[in-house]
Amino acid sequence: MIQSSIKTFNPFIFVGLMVLGLTGISSGRAGVATITQTINLQPGWNAVYVEIEPQNNDIETIFSGVPVASVWRWIPEKLGSDFLVNPAEGLMNLEGWFGYFPEPKPEAFLSNLYTLSANTAYLIKLEGSVAKSISLTGKPVYVKKKWRTNGFTLTGFPLVAGQEPSFGDFFANSTAHQGQPVYKLNPQGVWEAVQEPYLERMKSGEAYWFYTHGTSRYQGMINATIEQGESMEYRGAFTEMDLVLSNLSDVTNFVSLNRMGGSTLPMKFLNVDLETGEKAWPDLPVTKVYELQPGEDLVVTLAVNRLAFSEQRMEQVFSITNEQGAKVLIHAGGNTLQPLVLPTGTYQNDTLKLSSNQNSYAGLWVGTARVRAVSQAQNGGVNPLPVGNPFPVRVMMHVDATGRVKLVKNVVQMWQDGTYRVSPKDPTLFEVDEPGRYVLLTRDELIPNYSGITKRSGQSAGIRYSTVAYDFNGDDIEMNGEFQPGNQVNVSLLIDPNMPTNPFRHKFHPDHDNLDAQFLNYKQEAFQVTREMEFLFTSNNPQYPDVADPPGWGVSIMGGTFRETLTGLHKNAIFVSGDFRLTQVSSTAILNQ
Repeated sequence: MIQSSIKTFNPFIFVGLMVLGLTGISSGRAGVATITQTINLQPGWNAVYVEIEPQNNDIETIFSGVPVASVWRWIPEKLGSDFLVNPAEGLMNLEGWFGYFPEPKPEAFLSNLYTLSANTAYLIKLEGSVAKSISLTGKPVYVKKKWRTNGFTLTGFPLVAGQEPSFGDFFANSTAHQGQPVYKLNPQGVWEAVQEPYLERMKSGEAYWFYTHGTSRYQGMINATIEQGESMEYRGAFTEMDLVLSNLSDVTNFVSLNRMGGSTLPMKFLNVDLETGEKAWPDLPVTKVYELQPGEDLVVTLAVNRLAFSEQRMEQVFSITNEQGAKVLIHAGGNTLQPLVLPTGTYQNDTLKLSSNQNSYAGLWVGTARVRAVSQAQNGGVNPLPVGNPFPVRVMMHVDATGRVKLVKNVVQMWQDGTYRVSPKDPTLFEVDEPGRYVLLTRDELIPNYSGITKRSGQSAGIRYSTVAYDFNGDDIEMNGEFQPGNQVNVSLLIDPNMPTNPFRHKFHPDHDNLDAQFLNYKQEAFQVTREMEFLFTSNNPQYPDVADPPGWGVSIMGGTFRETLTGLHKNAIFVSGDFRLTQVSSTAILNQ
């Protein structure tokens, strides 16, 4: 039922076969990746399986010029069916069946099916004696298949055209489907049982009734798991995502990760040397083959390389296949930066003037400075010496739209709900007036004014980022310098004797509570401490070239050399050095509004 054209071939035979079944990448606009599924229709009844979400899913448009008598979809209140009905006998009055009848058929007014959707089976009756075809262009949507318990499910599977497995081989590892009835549709509209499941092959793009004995979570010969959602979407500051490939069979499986249409999305993959543990991030090739042992779960870490983006948004379609002809389609995409959403009011107007020139590093950055060397203060040393074990301290910075940098110590991410207005085109409808947006708060008293973005103990809550590695008076403190590779930022922190976090002050110790012997009057017993912190941003990570730059370095990951001078803690100044790494966790460019 499915035919395809191939735009790129791999020299290996089985890899070349594995990308069959769908046409190559097409792109309606720069950076957008879609694929085309061609469905061939024979005169009479056809049971087809749509693998992608069409960009234009209007059923009337899709079948324009095609002499179809009707198109049917099974949408029961309960998943699956207890018995089968031959479409030749009529589906009009049966509960759960939705149909489309094109104009000018007299029953056209009874149509209640208006779109085609991904991962869905349809019954199509083609009039006349000439075969026809339709082409659907869109994106794959990855969802787990749901089976009717002790009943029939009408569905299909993405398969490599020309290399499809037999019914028996496909379900060999599913106890709920082994030896169970399977029915296929003939052109006369009658369901026929598959008599020889190990001899008869499944067909790409066709749908069948499968019976499930008991319950099942079987997803096919390739079991793939993505972290979240229905695609690998690198939103906001996401740089890396895991794709888990599982071999559920009792034989070694060679699984191929194919980039359909070539490298349309700049990507890298994590490669770990099993002997040394050394990590590297080479470019992801057009085809990468993995050998999976029986029962093995392989975690493939894929990352977008935003430094190589040529468009604001870029996408990729993956076809994951094996030698037996199974296939999984997954869409991936990412933006160069999370879009900035500005607040309302007068401040919005001022900020809008800057939005076109907004600093590309605007947002909240959270990470770690790792102390690797400390001077010997007792000897008056000024050169930091290596420590026995490097230790981390958490660091947080915020960059606004103009590039101004602040050191922060406590930030809560919340959500400002959007507002709606009556549509001027249709007074019965509402349209978005002000869109919702994320906010970053350094003042806890503002939290009740906003909505949470996650759930905690069943209650709406924000996400808090905080550190105890440093302290200062106020909610934030401005830093000097520029936040970008090749530059540096620095800040001077004054820890006065009365601050609760002053290391010399102890509220319950009479010699360190800053009170006299009667605990009545102020008497300074703690010392003032000053911390001069300096962060030098480097074009490569501090361990380069021994350690390759991680994906996103210089875009959503920044780092370099860290230095600090502490005075007042000892009679001699203490000098500290190390390195640091920061990750952008939000692109909100404004604090507290």
